[in-house]
Amino acid sequence: MAYSNNISIKTFNALKVVDHAFRRCKLPAQAITAEMQDYALDTLAFFLDELANIKTPSWCVQKQILPLYENNQIVTLPAGTVDVLNLNLNILQELSGTVTSTATLYQVNFTSATVVNEVGIKWSNTAIPVTIQTSSDNATWTTVATYDGKNIATNSTAVAGDITWIEITGALAKQYFKIIPTDGVSTISYTSITLGNMPQAIPMGILSRDNYVNQSNLVFSGRPTSFYYQRNVPQPVVNLWPCPDAAAEKYQLVLWRHRQIMDTDNLQQEIEIPNRWLEAIINGLALRVCAETPTAPGELIPQLELRANQSIQRAWDGDNDGSPIEINPGIGVYTA
Repeated sequence: MAYSNNISIKTFNALKVVDHAFRRCKLPAQAITAEMQDYALDTLAFFLDELANIKTPSWCVQKQILPLYENNQIVTLPAGTVDVLNLNLNILQELSGTVTSTATLYQVNFTSATVVNEVGIKWSNTAIPVTIQTSSDNATWTTVATYDGKNIATNSTAVAGDITWIEITGALAKQYFKIIPTDGVSTISYTSITLGNMPQAIPMGILSRDNYVNQSNLVFSGRPTSFYYQRNVPQPVVNLWPCPDAAAEKYQLVLWRHRQIMDTDNLQQEIEIPNRWLEAIINGLALRVCAETPTAPGELIPQLELRANQSIQRAWDGDNDGSPIEINPGIGVYTA
């Protein structure tokens, strides 16, 4: 038998998903207008956003590294953050070596092979895209990371005073390290650059609103140990306690977050879901567009609802990491 030898590479853009949804409403292609496609795309966005209220889709768990600033206890989280799954304070072992610095170069000779896992830049002017390279001989250089010049929280260009953390994945021990402008000519304007490795992760405790606001001194300065998560609009924040001191600017706030599914801006884009979720999304969308389309047979709604509920439940049931479930009843206070 002849097989394709292709596994999960077939893609479906939003147009195909919308068309299939309308067909399940028994609407022929010639009956689907541009206006109907527009509101189907809006309905798809509503549906995908609603999934965040049910569980955490496995592909929407994302790691982000955020900076800390002296006397700034409120940290704005990136747009689309639904929940804080884990929040750790990383304390780095700071590295040093012989530094060569020009307007377009920051280079360090460690004198021996050294692993650099994290790079922190505190900008003294508007940030620029940079490229990070390492070398064993100061002649042949390998690019190990790039940075686009954006502030993670705002998704806009970082400005003077912002701190950027760049993680080097799979870092290898090399004697030479350098940061250069990606375009080769722009000036790297910085107040300080921190190179670190061997990050020590300290889990931070989560506080309820009452426990946070009842702290005797909310502006007490020190190394943050706990946080209160506040779902603000348009972007949520974490309120840290104690308030970060000057030393905290050398630390990292490592966020594991539940984020929204990416927006689908037009019918030509793919929807950010795995193929195993396609049936559930099409069935759920069919139910919703049937309810909004005057020409769709209303008697189909109970059937579409049953089909949507079943396929969505199957999708959620299969969306896990396979790890064993641990139940900790936490009854110590009753028996102590």
